Amino acid sequence: MNFNFKNIINAISSPVLVAEPVLDSEKQIIDFHVTFQNEAFSRAANYVVSESLLFSQFKSKISQDIPWFKMGVKTAMDGLKSETTCYSPVNKAWFHIEMERTDDSGYIVVMLTDITKEKHHSQELRDIAYHDVLTHLPNRNCLKDALEMAIDTARYTETKFGILSLDIDNLKNVNDVNGQAAGDALIKRVADVLRNFVNENIELFSMGGDEFMLLLENEKSSDSIINITDTIFEAFCNANISISGGIAVFPDDSEQDGELLRFADMAVHTAKQQGKNRFVNFEIDMQKLFLQKMSMQAKLTTAVLSSSFEQYYQPQFDIKTGELRGFETLIRWHDDEAGNIPPATFIPLAEECGLIVPIGKWVLNTAFEKLKYWQTKYGFKGIMSVNVSPVQMKHDDFLPSLADTLSKYDISPDTVEIEITEGVMIDNMRMAVQTLAYVKNMGLRVSLDDFGTGYSSLSYLQMLPLDTLKIDKSFINDITASDGIQANITNSIINMVSKMGLDTIAEGVENASQLTLLEKFNCRIVQGYLRGKPMCADRCEAYLAGDTSAIDTISSPAASGSRYST
Repeated sequence: MNFNFKNIINAISSPVLVAEPVLDSEKQIIDFHVTFQNEAFSRAANYVVSESLLFSQFKSKISQDIPWFKMGVKTAMDGLKSETTCYSPVNKAWFHIEMERTDDSGYIVVMLTDITKEKHHSQELRDIAYHDVLTHLPNRNCLKDALEMAIDTARYTETKFGILSLDIDNLKNVNDVNGQAAGDALIKRVADVLRNFVNENIELFSMGGDEFMLLLENEKSSDSIINITDTIFEAFCNANISISGGIAVFPDDSEQDGELLRFADMAVHTAKQQGKNRFVNFEIDMQKLFLQKMSMQAKLTTAVLSSSFEQYYQPQFDIKTGELRGFETLIRWHDDEAGNIPPATFIPLAEECGLIVPIGKWVLNTAFEKLKYWQTKYGFKGIMSVNVSPVQMKHDDFLPSLADTLSKYDISPDTVEIEITEGVMIDNMRMAVQTLAYVKNMGLRVSLDDFGTGYSSLSYLQMLPLDTLKIDKSFINDITASDGIQANITNSIINMVSKMGLDTIAEGVENASQLTLLEKFNCRIVQGYLRGKPMCADRCEAYLAGDTSAIDTISSPAASGSRYST
């Protein structure tokens, strides 16, 4: 080979080798011998290849995995480029190998490209694709194959297996209060607890975030699966970790992988609804409820898109003077197929699926528009009280949207009362107080609804920037009972909050005895069927125009047949 050409090839950083075919008496290629290798090739081959060495001789010195001879024949005879990738144990590196024929003489040129970094990067990407970054557990991409294999094995061996779907309780709270690092630490702790149960019959997967999945295979009965899940739950109790789990069993619950996963998730959802920190077995009624819920959600989505809601207004009166204090807005929804659907049914669903945000905007806009109209046409000087969902209040757009709507209708803020429930404080008290402080700074009033139920705490009254406290109907129902217990409690609440400078509104007042006692306790405002049921806008406007008969009360059922009928 020309000396100058050799110098040029030696200057190339990529490994290059030239080989010549070795022919037998019948002109058939039986081997190749090396005629030249540049310095880069010598280094890549760790200097084990010398010129005139045969392919058959140096194959064992570099890599047995490379089909040197086969590639060489294909290249020399057909003139076709041959490629392969292999690992070289000599220098512990990966190479991409290419062979090309130089001319009709049959010489072949072998070129190596070190792809070790690319291989490692590819492996890292594969690890990321099939393993959770935080816990390093196999992820949902691995679950599909594992589940298919579990089904095939269970059918062949006539055994059962269980799917245990797990969801860490209140992880968002941990992140919000203690930071993302604390949340990640909790996820790792859960993974460590579950790793203790992994064996040849139990596989563990991370489903991302706070969700995990266990396959419990090769079990003879559902009871044995339940025994294992009970042990797992006990381990979390001992670790002081709150977690909810759902269990589906093959073939008892289903023989389809997709259904098994869905049923396990349904069971988790039921566990959450039942109070969290528990494992629940899938039951067929869960599927029925799920389908009903999906149907309701579809209807609710359609209703949101078409604004198929109606606003009703329940009057509030000063107990002593009888004067109208204002109205509380109440959303109503009528579906052509399902009929009247109560807020207690569709509001929780709207909160769960995120539709409460557009619904809440509609409620605010409708209430503000109506308030402005009443102020302009009837000189209405009362208060419009608007309910705001905890989910809606936590949304990033809540405060800007509230301010924009207030500005849009040019309404005096002190004529609007934002009505919240104690649910706004469950997840993050600090954020709730901060948001309500902004509301107060805008000049709006703030009312705490349903006091006396759920998570009631007198400490809330000191923390929250409130104007009004609404005493729940459950207190008022038994206020006239002979034992006097509810009456004493209600009286104490009214005395206490009155000293704090808060107005009190008694909800659900339905008879004169209740009204008399509340007046004695110095409760300021009354709301209930005794003084006025929720009314459509037409009735309210008739009342504001001077027609006192427009108000529908518990003692005037005939009003439902009047010209103001709802």
